[in-house]
Amino acid sequence: MRRFAMLQDKMMNCMTVIVGKAVSASGRVLVAHNEDDPGHVIVRHAIVPAADHASGELIPAEKGLARIPQVPHTLGYYWVEYVEDEGGVTAADAYLNECGVVITSNSMGWSKEDDDDPNVVKDGGIGYVLRRALAERAHTAREGAHVLMALIDEWGYAPSGRAYTIADKNEAFMFQLVRGRHYVGARVPDDAVVVMPNHYTFHTLSDCPEMFYSKDIVRYAVEKGWYVPKTTDYSDFDFAEAYQGEKTWRHAGNLLRQKHGQRIVLGRDWDIEREGTPFCVYPHKPIDIETLARVMSCHYEGTQDDVDRFGPGRSPHNSPTARRICTGTTLESDLWEFADEPWQTCVYTAFGRPCQVPYLPIHPLMGLPESIKADGSGAELMAHHLERQPGATCANDSTFDRFRRLCGAEEMLHSDVFDGVQPLLREIFAEARRESVEALKLKDAAVRDEAFLQAALAKLEAYAKRKFNMVEVVSASEMRLSTEAAAISVEFAMEGIPQEDTLRFGVEFTHVIDAFAPACGGSLRREGKNHWVAEFEFEPMKKVLPCPGRHTFFLGGRLEGGPAFAGRIVAEVKA
Repeated sequence: MRRFAMLQDKMMNCMTVIVGKAVSASGRVLVAHNEDDPGHVIVRHAIVPAADHASGELIPAEKGLARIPQVPHTLGYYWVEYVEDEGGVTAADAYLNECGVVITSNSMGWSKEDDDDPNVVKDGGIGYVLRRALAERAHTAREGAHVLMALIDEWGYAPSGRAYTIADKNEAFMFQLVRGRHYVGARVPDDAVVVMPNHYTFHTLSDCPEMFYSKDIVRYAVEKGWYVPKTTDYSDFDFAEAYQGEKTWRHAGNLLRQKHGQRIVLGRDWDIEREGTPFCVYPHKPIDIETLARVMSCHYEGTQDDVDRFGPGRSPHNSPTARRICTGTTLESDLWEFADEPWQTCVYTAFGRPCQVPYLPIHPLMGLPESIKADGSGAELMAHHLERQPGATCANDSTFDRFRRLCGAEEMLHSDVFDGVQPLLREIFAEARRESVEALKLKDAAVRDEAFLQAALAKLEAYAKRKFNMVEVVSASEMRLSTEAAAISVEFAMEGIPQEDTLRFGVEFTHVIDAFAPACGGSLRREGKNHWVAEFEFEPMKKVLPCPGRHTFFLGGRLEGGPAFAGRIVAEVKA
């Protein structure tokens, strides 16, 4: 359970918005998802083809968890894979299968069933296997709902708590799981919108017209002492209150994200204390993909909740008190726009935080753009997803890395560059919307998607070259994972005088800047006319460097009485 604990306890992860087809501007279901994960993580994109399987074949699983029987035939799918050097992240990947079914998930933080009791699951229960099985078996979202329930009823769920979204063009279902065999789910009403951070939002067992739940969901809570009935008919039962763990019950970050997501989709303020945390809300006007983009890139600007900016760039992403929707650990953001035919489905993808890089159109079932294809076949990657992959996160010059570098620079310069970048992102997204329509007219949409992706990336890099205050990081002293280094020296070249107490240096991963090392007090010194040296503790960086190799590091700071600056270096980290 170590990785589950790390993902859930370190930070509550992900944000999802689901729009029912009756209030969707497209007339079909819409799904938006920010994938948030701590650690040194990369994102890979692949196609796993349909396949036939031999009798007795078992699906690979995490160590200690159940390996369940594979079905005779599995569907093909587009796979968004999240990878650490320790192996694939087990609670992150997203899918679009050949039948047009999308699967994604959110952490629910901790449920009250968090003690690893082996008796609540069979053979250790299932974790990663569940999302893979949904992608491989669900011909419709409704069928996916029944696959999920059957697997949970038999094997039990291993992690403490998670919500799964299963959607196609006509229907969307969300299930909120508790470790073991307990869950509540619903078909999202056609005229509703779900705004889901990382806490349970089902309350009564009649929140929606069509609901699903474990037959003993109330009785079990009574037996465990989590729910003490005040009425003989259990009409006061509240699933969220009964099953949410104390660590994540009414957590401020979750309340803020649900509040502001609902504020944007409803076009009015939302009062959490008075109106609560419902599973879904009912907008009075159609919700379009542009509105979802606003939600997923939101930092609460212009409201009283926009507080505690952090770091050299005074960024909102790593606030210690006000977790944003678009946040420090956001690795990728996806807007799923279903089409009449599954193969025409478009996923607008921001390869990083959506406030820093634009949403770009991909039609994955028509072929992936060449520059984002993972090395190796999708089937081979899936076969080894749960195995250790040393060096997977090392720096390279891929399209993914180039977008990540833009995010790294923008994070260090945030308050100085944010307002200037936004019009460019909106312009590119507007072009992307038009481009998506044109791509569908081509037999090989992947070629057009690739051309647009590269043009957008070039435009962003050209803008950054003109407008970003970048400095040269000349060198960094030797870094070794096996020794306890006192500090590393970083030499950089720039005009002006840097302010020592603003300097930060660290590993470019998800840019959780509060994990970057500040300059050691009194270490900043001038070396020549425009050259400076400062020292930084290496220990904080070692925590997110699981393997040796070439890694990207960012330097940030502010000039005395002046703007922020940023610099980047790719340095060798030795064993």
